[in-house]
Amino acid sequence: MINPHKVMEEAAQLALLGKGDNKTNPIVGACVVKGSKIVSRGYHTGFGNPHAEVEAIDNSPVNVQGADLYVTLEPCSHFGKTPPCTKKIIESGIKRVFVGVVDPNPVNAGNGINELLKNGIEVYIGFAEKICASLIEDFAKTIYKKEPYYTLKVAQSIDGKIALENGHSKWITNKSSRTYAHYLRSISDAVLVGTDTVLKDDPELNVRLIKSYREPFKVVLDTDLRISPEFKLVKNFAEYLIVFTSGENEDSDKWKMLKDIGVTLIPCKRGDFGLDLDFVSKELLKMNIMNVLVEGGSRIFGSFLKMKKVDKLNIFIAPKILGDGVASFGGIKFNSIDECIKFYDYEYKFIEKDLLISASLTDYKKYVLELTEKVRNRCLQGL
Repeated sequence: MINPHKVMEEAAQLALLGKGDNKTNPIVGACVVKGSKIVSRGYHTGFGNPHAEVEAIDNSPVNVQGADLYVTLEPCSHFGKTPPCTKKIIESGIKRVFVGVVDPNPVNAGNGINELLKNGIEVYIGFAEKICASLIEDFAKTIYKKEPYYTLKVAQSIDGKIALENGHSKWITNKSSRTYAHYLRSISDAVLVGTDTVLKDDPELNVRLIKSYREPFKVVLDTDLRISPEFKLVKNFAEYLIVFTSGENEDSDKWKMLKDIGVTLIPCKRGDFGLDLDFVSKELLKMNIMNVLVEGGSRIFGSFLKMKKVDKLNIFIAPKILGDGVASFGGIKFNSIDECIKFYDYEYKFIEKDLLISASLTDYKKYVLELTEKVRNRCLQGL
């Protein structure tokens, strides 16, 4: 006997296989069930590729006529980079569709379900919905806030320092923690740092400690345009490098030189805490950058927190005391404990002797769950 919730949980696991390749598309997984067993699986393999439902149907070794389709996100009913999934489902002869959560994109948002119902397909809404909503929390933010989803990655000592007073920081955490951090890079569209990090560490911000066939963009917030061709980011990754600056104008020799090398330079006004992060966010989303891993340094971490841009925090804490040094979050001051930044959810685990705390500062799942409940009730009232 098939357990619908278990099948949806498997579809959710499939969706994760597409993490890092979807750009501004949500990750989605799907399963086809026939004769009380899963006969086919699919997931959204990448931006512009066929959606999970189409993959699952096309991958099936048996005829899907009369079968059930489980999909973590409502099938699309509009033409985008691919044809509507509802059309494929209707033509395939699928009898029933189980939907994890409703699509928060207003272009779809219940329309896909209505299209299936109008064509005689039974639709059941809300299975493993909390898991399915968490899969698309980044996508939901781009819909509701028109901004990328920002994750801060901090590697610090137990006394809250990311470097010694002289700037030395290699290595605070162990190699296993650093490997996990490279995994976080591999599933991000971009890695973001400030100029101080570039000047002190000369990083490459690429994926090295694990196998990865994709390269995230490297974003540098460089107020005074201090970056130069001598740095590894410019030498080795110019085509992936995006620099926001309020420094030299577009007619300057340095600007032209960096642009000729292949660096993307974007003029940006100053904001309350450095460069204008609202503008940065809008520009990154225009470039189909949805997931951004913010890696430092202290002032960048502080400015993102002060401007309420942070969605998730991954803090790797090593059992070391650095003493006088660079605080993890610079420039943040509060007058009372009540003003402090609080997490709404968190989890922790040990990576060898390091402690990893993953904490959420925003919750976009709730909007998806509310929409799913609203559409489900509307469908029930129409019975």
